[in-house]
Amino acid sequence: MLLFTIDRNGRPGHPTRRFDMIRKLVKQGRAKIIGGGTSGKPPVAMFLDREFDYSKTVSRKLIIVLDPGYQCIGFAICELKGRKVIVYCIGVLETRIPEIKELMAERRTHRRNRRYYSRCKKRRLSAKQGRVLTKFKVPRNVRAENRTNATLRHGIETHLNLYKKLLKFFPFPAEQVVFVMEDNVFDVRSMTWGKTYGTGYQKSPRVPAEKKCIICGAEDNLQKHHLIQRKRCGTDVQENLVYLCRDCHEDVHAGRVYIPVDGVKQWRALGTMNAIIGQLRKIRWLKFVPASDVAQMRKRLELEKSHANDALAAAAVFCNCPEIDKTHMIELTLAKFRRHNRARTHTVRDRLYKVNGEIVAKNRRKRTDQKEPSFADISPLPPEIQRKLKVYPGTKILNPLRKEMPTIAGDVWIHIPTGKRFVATGVVSQKYLYSPQLKKIVGKTYVKPEECRQVLHNEGMVVMYNSLYRN
Repeated sequence: MLLFTIDRNGRPGHPTRRFDMIRKLVKQGRAKIIGGGTSGKPPVAMFLDREFDYSKTVSRKLIIVLDPGYQCIGFAICELKGRKVIVYCIGVLETRIPEIKELMAERRTHRRNRRYYSRCKKRRLSAKQGRVLTKFKVPRNVRAENRTNATLRHGIETHLNLYKKLLKFFPFPAEQVVFVMEDNVFDVRSMTWGKTYGTGYQKSPRVPAEKKCIICGAEDNLQKHHLIQRKRCGTDVQENLVYLCRDCHEDVHAGRVYIPVDGVKQWRALGTMNAIIGQLRKIRWLKFVPASDVAQMRKRLELEKSHANDALAAAAVFCNCPEIDKTHMIELTLAKFRRHNRARTHTVRDRLYKVNGEIVAKNRRKRTDQKEPSFADISPLPPEIQRKLKVYPGTKILNPLRKEMPTIAGDVWIHIPTGKRFVATGVVSQKYLYSPQLKKIVGKTYVKPEECRQVLHNEGMVVMYNSLYRN
């Protein structure tokens, strides 16, 4: 095990194994340990009386590698020493990308309902007043210009934020860190309809369904049926649609008749990953290694197929070094939780910037429909005004009905009777904490807040498991 270090200004140094020295400095009040223990984070030693001199820093090479993914992202933190790759950490992050896709679909449903009822209301008012009441809207292609998909944007931010989180867990001088990612392109067409070559890619494999009932062969009273239902993310593509007569359609939905045709599997997640990786390739400071080389290196190292091992193999490919050292390796499992809950927040008071008691700006950047200037609009300020500037932080006002909730998903708690750590993933009414991890601790998935002590608030990416502490 190694202990990473930072100085009193938070500037990272190099890891150390001089635990006796660190223990002595902590007793003298000249150092403190950040993380470790029940927090689940890797421990970092902070020197309270030192500032690192970067002119005397020894040149080292730390590699942070990601194996991009839709539901799980693998990562590995390694260092190249001579002809050997020293592995500090491997693990996975459980993402919220699928959840974002579901939330956006639900939001689209509510938006369509609002617009439908709004149009009905406009028609009624128009008939009542004898004139047309319409609201002008910019054409859709103009409104959608320079706007990325929410799921795509969230996927890109998740991968980039994971780099930042790992750099906090394992601090190293930024100029000595290389950010690497496995590069992969998923051929969705070949995975769906089979391998094709040459001009085959220029021909559409989509074939419209034959207009007759696939069960009884009737050609009258036909209705469209989705092989993969819409509520299970089925789409209106041609290969997912078949025709059924009205009677057979009712029997199928009642479970009395089985359809002898399977729908073509839709690789929507892989399409999203192609878009995410395509955007990440545009970032200059990211280095990519081919997925084919990663697969060969993983077999050479005799590693099982997993996101974490793929990231480790990618590090070995990037360093062109098949020899790895796992002496100091720890395993982490992270999970991403939602930090902002609209149902919990009633309103947000603006962040205020005042000079001589007068408001000169609101918020760091403009919020939606904000007319007053933001701090970014008035920056940089002259030194004489900057000395007089006072900042009043914005505050969240909680919804009165949800203000008394004991926790939110992502908070870290300690079960006092057993001393074991768990991460709350929800609230069962207003009286209990809920977490699947409690099953191994108390034999059930919920517990009273009075029996627990809160350790950390939700930080977005939360440590669920750390092999160093076996939590």
